[in-house]
Amino acid sequence: MEKLFRAAGRCALVFLLILSLVALLPRAVRDAVPDGVIGGAAVVLMWVLGVRRTAGRSR
Repeated sequence: MEKLFRAAGRCALVFLLILSLVALLPRAVRDAVPDGVIGGAAVVLMWVLGVRRTAGRSR
């Protein structure tokens, strides 16, 4: 159960990070970038963080 809470916490952290980065972009850039690109960036960032966290652990 603890792993589930940690994963949910990481997902929430990545979501807030991407949301804040998008808020910092100028309005013209935000309007020009499709929503799918922003969502794809969120998925890739979560995947990269997940791979990095699990790559160093031994079983």
